[in-house]
Amino acid sequence: MATSISTIDEYINQFDADKKEYLVKVRQLIAGLVPPSADETISYQMPTFRYKGNIIHFAMNKNHLGLYPGPDAIQHFATALKNFKTTKGAIQIPLDQPIPTQIISDIVNFNIDKLKDKQGPNWYQSRGNWQAAEELMQQIIVKTSLKKEFKWGSYIYTHKGKNVIGWGGFKNFFSLWFYNGVFLEDHGKHLISASEGKTKALRQWRFEDVKDMDAEKIAAYIRESIQTIDDGKEVKPTKTPAKVPSGLLLETLQADEAFYDSFRALTPGKQKEYIEYIDEAKQEKTKQSRMEKIKPLIFAKKGLNDKYK
Repeated sequence: MATSISTIDEYINQFDADKKEYLVKVRQLIAGLVPPSADETISYQMPTFRYKGNIIHFAMNKNHLGLYPGPDAIQHFATALKNFKTTKGAIQIPLDQPIPTQIISDIVNFNIDKLKDKQGPNWYQSRGNWQAAEELMQQIIVKTSLKKEFKWGSYIYTHKGKNVIGWGGFKNFFSLWFYNGVFLEDHGKHLISASEGKTKALRQWRFEDVKDMDAEKIAAYIRESIQTIDDGKEVKPTKTPAKVPSGLLLETLQADEAFYDSFRALTPGKQKEYIEYIDEAKQEKTKQSRMEKIKPLIFAKKGLNDKYK
């Protein structure tokens, strides 16, 4: 299967005919329910529908379809879902059963109703008026071959599945994030490491005024970033001793074959991150809460701390 997915079409097309047909039906069902302004995107390598927030994620597994509508929806429809295996944030739909269209429709409509009156943050008030900077970056990026992906709550632009650049405005500056910035020549000495000692490859270029943003220079840095990926340059993760799951994580892995397969497909380093994350929790309630948080990430083949790398 593909290691990096940027569209729902790409996600669906990686599966065999039967699973592909199943996913197409689920997508069409949800698409027919959401408002016209809703977005179809990929989040954590899963098909996602968004409307003022996440409506629902879904993901194909070995023997079931995973639905991730959030804990509120699952709790609200607990009675209707009694015949399905559920956790706090996930629903498993066996592939050998008909698609439960009514339940899915009710859940999607429930989340849409919950989100319809949600007021998004006033970006320009809370983070400064960077609309002109955003428009400039859009003008630059359309001239590249980069793919737009939704990750960690914002849009990132990728090349060959590797993160190249993202950006965002803050109260006092507008920042460009070059994910392979450590390899750039940086002739203008613009790049900084925002978290010295923690950030290995990512570098930032900050602007206090849109007038300081030179489109040609920024485009040159983007081209150089793309070239580092073509050249195979990357910061290799440090190898760490393998750890063995225990306690709640081990029990959950043993009880769910698809979850176990997804976990074993991760690198030893990513497995260790999850093991330590669960083990560090002192209370059983906290362990359970953390387990619900990490399951969608593991099914999506994501590491716990990927967004920081």
